[in-house]
Amino acid sequence: MKKMLSILLILLTGLLTLPALNLKAADTLVYTDSDYARLHAVIQHVDNVLKYGHEYNEDTKLIPDAINTLTGEPARWTFPNRAQVPYADIANQQNFFRTLVALSNVTGSDKYKNEAVDIMGEFMTNYQSPNGLFYWGGHRAINLDTLEVQSTEGPNGPHELKNMMPFYELMMEVDEERTLKFMRQLWTAHFYWSTTDMNRHGSYSTAYDTNVFGQSIPGDVIVMDNDGNPIIPQDSPGLLPFVNSATDLAYAAFALSNHTFDTVPAEWAKYLMRQYNLASNPITGMTVYQFKSTLVSKSPIECSDPAYTNSGCGDRVARQFRDFGVIAREPNVAWKNTQAIYVDNILMLLEAADKYGVSHFADWARDYMEGYLEYAYIRVDGRNKIIPMFIDGTVTYGYVVPEVGYFGPSNMRIDYVDMPTTYLLPILRTILQQDNDADKEKLWSYFRDIVYTFGIGDIGELGGATPNLNIDTSIDDPFALMTMVELYDETKNPAYLEVARTIGNNIVREKFHRGFFVQSEIMLYSRLDQPDTLALLTLDAVLRGIDLDDMPFYLADSGYIHGYLLSDDGVVEDRSYTQNVIYTKTIFDWE
Repeated sequence: MKKMLSILLILLTGLLTLPALNLKAADTLVYTDSDYARLHAVIQHVDNVLKYGHEYNEDTKLIPDAINTLTGEPARWTFPNRAQVPYADIANQQNFFRTLVALSNVTGSDKYKNEAVDIMGEFMTNYQSPNGLFYWGGHRAINLDTLEVQSTEGPNGPHELKNMMPFYELMMEVDEERTLKFMRQLWTAHFYWSTTDMNRHGSYSTAYDTNVFGQSIPGDVIVMDNDGNPIIPQDSPGLLPFVNSATDLAYAAFALSNHTFDTVPAEWAKYLMRQYNLASNPITGMTVYQFKSTLVSKSPIECSDPAYTNSGCGDRVARQFRDFGVIAREPNVAWKNTQAIYVDNILMLLEAADKYGVSHFADWARDYMEGYLEYAYIRVDGRNKIIPMFIDGTVTYGYVVPEVGYFGPSNMRIDYVDMPTTYLLPILRTILQQDNDADKEKLWSYFRDIVYTFGIGDIGELGGATPNLNIDTSIDDPFALMTMVELYDETKNPAYLEVARTIGNNIVREKFHRGFFVQSEIMLYSRLDQPDTLALLTLDAVLRGIDLDDMPFYLADSGYIHGYLLSDDGVVEDRSYTQNVIYTKTIFDWE
């Protein structure tokens, strides 16, 4: 009975009265009933998230990362000791904060932005470490029962941001002093100035440094051999410079410089990202996941076991793929972590180029994307795929791995990798940030093929001429939606807008269930960081004639929690991610 009442309450919440709308539609556009229905769905979702999120613990304004759509209760992390902890990790809610601000923009109602300000304000006031880091990220969250900081990585989980790109504009508005302190401490805790090593993990015990950017910028880590190929050092003591951490470091430094008018942090960000550029392959143009390999710091006995994949035993790809010679290094893999390299990294580079004037980042983005698509993109059986290879073009497709290692079990056959729709946005935004048509044509050709293969139709010639789009496309994807909206915003060709409306309608039909947006009808949890609502509001803004520059901008939705928990069998201790264990549950898994 309690379960049925919870479901009824969720459904009834969808009948709440809508706020007065800010209807300033573009002169040539008509705002239709379908447009209103999409907005109505977003409002229902947001209102339900706020209602049930706040109801769980009325002593806080914090809300959970995800909500059970059958009960309205928060998602819980189940520790190995069987303790079930409802969690709020603000780093994983950045798209929801952007959605709240965007919803206020399109409706003209301040209540949604005010909610964002209130939630962020409580978090920043109560959950900043004395050294400046916030208690958030991959291994820290707030226990919504006790309102205490909870670690999922042992008793003292480190600070970790990887492609989370906080909503700094809002944070500055809420508490400028705390935001600036965090941005500086992010570099103090994660970047090792004396050795130019970088660690995805930062310590909450690292002392705050008011002059963190006061040191001289050193020489480049990457140097070239006599043939012009980059020499990637093998001297990192397990502190590997993963690009998905570098994006957050660089983005914080650019935002800091932009706000304070101090150019030094931005120069450090340019230095950091230049190391990835220098480590890129000079022939193919493909770039790297990291610009250092690890040195051997573990004992020969530990490293004699190929199943021991700690990075202290040297480069893990060199160990498992030694048949491929010197190119077989972790930085050079072009079939794993490609989302981090060619989606999130590219979006950050383009944002820095557009917002902070780092124009050469747009050139790097073009070089990376052109090289990657030229060598690694293939269409197989009507689907967009990635050919597994190293960044020099050495193909690993079909290779049978001889022994267990970091990349998988023995006898694993390396196959094509599906290209997700997330690639649409970085390809398009790279094209749009080029000044000359000649620099756009190659990427546009690939983009045209990829869009067509995803079932959206022919986008036509460069610049939006003569498209032949599939107005009845069945795709229900937020990245496809944002792509069509941004294409329309650039070209003003109404054909793109009509397809965007179709995709938006598909998203609502296929993903809006029980008063929430979910990945599919049977999925149990609605995750706050999902990009669908922000994408739908981007479409709504364009229909109302609101400049996209005045709307919160999508950058990433890579938030996660990683650590120790009880596996699904209810017996064994596991170490995994929320995306793999919690957000995969369906309505049939819940009791």
